[in-house]
Amino acid sequence: MLAAAGLLATACFGKFALGVTQTIEPNPILPGASVKQEVNVEADGLLGTAVKQAMTDAATKGQAQGQSGTKWQITDTSQGATVHLRMSRSVSLTEAQAAVSKTSTGGFDVGTISVRADDWLIARHYTVRVVVSPSAPTTPAGTTTGTDATSQQLAQAILAGITYDYFVSLPGIVTATNGVPSDQSRLVWHLDLTGASERVLTAESIYPDWPRLIVLLVVIVLVAGGVILRSRRSRPTVAEPPTVITPPQV
Repeated sequence: MLAAAGLLATACFGKFALGVTQTIEPNPILPGASVKQEVNVEADGLLGTAVKQAMTDAATKGQAQGQSGTKWQITDTSQGATVHLRMSRSVSLTEAQAAVSKTSTGGFDVGTISVRADDWLIARHYTVRVVVSPSAPTTPAGTTTGTDATSQQLAQAILAGITYDYFVSLPGIVTATNGVPSDQSRLVWHLDLTGASERVLTAESIYPDWPRLIVLLVVIVLVAGGVILRSRRSRPTVAEPPTVITPPQV
């Protein structure tokens, strides 16, 4: 029954894939970092149409109501019935750790991220923790929700057909995580929309700060060169005794 419901859901509502990416980008030389956030949607059918409408409405309402914070930029590369949407923004570390309202993303929970950055002068240690409560996309217009067993199975089949991948990109070398390595040096978690419990994603990395190392080496070379040059200039000059020429005796 569930397999048949899954086939029916795919045929009626289409396929849906959601990807959320959080990229930590350290500031060159100076302390601190920024976070690049992305929400990528690939869908078709009724689900694709509903999600596209929800995300577009969210962006329009955000601009009209003058919502605080950095606005999301939407890129639409949809072709025909296939929907390709990308929401992105770059925010400070402080703003990134504030909860993102679902109304600004079209109903998706992009998670609440917590980033701890320890500055070790020539290296930085990052600890990332993300709490995600996976949520289903907006219900397609014209569909009805029931409470009987068949309707519940159909709803579960729709959710099971949705893929939700969460990516985190950390600078440097990853030292600990409960995710798995993915492409482009990212970590990935495959989330299940049918589960009711929230997921906690964790990762740690050490970032060798090469710009700082180069600056430190240049400073060391300049200081050492200055010390050597100064010591040579301050070295006392020893006067040589005059040369006495004795005339030859006859």
